Amino acid sequence: MKLKTTKVLVNKEIAKNTFLLRFKYKQNFLPTQFVLIDTYPKRFILKPFSIAGYDDGVVSIIYRVISDGTKLLSTLKPQDTLTFLGPFGNTKKFKDLLKNIKDKKVVFIAGGSGIASIIYLYNYLKKYTNTLQIFYGEKDKNYVINLKKFGIKNVVYTTDNGSFGEKSTVVDIFKTKNLDFDFLFCCGPKPMIKSLQTLLQGKNNIKTYVLMEEYICCGIGVCRSCVVKIKSDNDFVYQTVCSDGPLFNLTEVIL
Repeated sequence: MKLKTTKVLVNKEIAKNTFLLRFKYKQNFLPTQFVLIDTYPKRFILKPFSIAGYDDGVVSIIYRVISDGTKLLSTLKPQDTLTFLGPFGNTKKFKDLLKNIKDKKVVFIAGGSGIASIIYLYNYLKKYTNTLQIFYGEKDKNYVINLKKFGIKNVVYTTDNGSFGEKSTVVDIFKTKNLDFDFLFCCGPKPMIKSLQTLLQGKNNIKTYVLMEEYICCGIGVCRSCVVKIKSDNDFVYQTVCSDGPLFNLTEVIL
């Protein structure tokens, strides 16, 4: 795959150490996909970022500054050059579920930077159903993204210390609501995902999916840096987040 070059439109801090990056590129970017960005100045390994939005040729990325690479990325200004590869990701599962999601009740669970993957998914599914609810958790108010600015209204916010929204983990507050729903999508830390697996065990009438986050290098399943264990009969197989995912059935992932 050839490196693509574009110009930065927006790169601004929207919460503590959390940035919104926008650039223009005419291509069909779908929810659940990601890109590999060459952080500035040029780095040896490109870094993976979920697609947080795509509208009229403008791609949105939401990222958190947690390393030297993302710190360098945060210094880019409008009109600076941005180099990337992608989009990557297996969209077959996503396209298949779209056939059955019309007018269904959909719940999203996002923990921390996992919200980046959920935002575009939520907005995309608004074309299919009006019954959408997000549960979004952060450690404290400084890290909370105002989702209204991304066209999202039905949100239950939680923080670990109660400084914004409910004082709770996002899974615990979701559990208290006893919602009736048909589809669930989640993205976040592995302990959160594991808690959801336990909570939803045996609820076979609900379609549950997880957007897995692993460190990705090649984007095409060759380097095997992003493998996850997936149930297969009475055993398991290794699949790659980059080429088999990032979207997986929640019940099939082994953590």
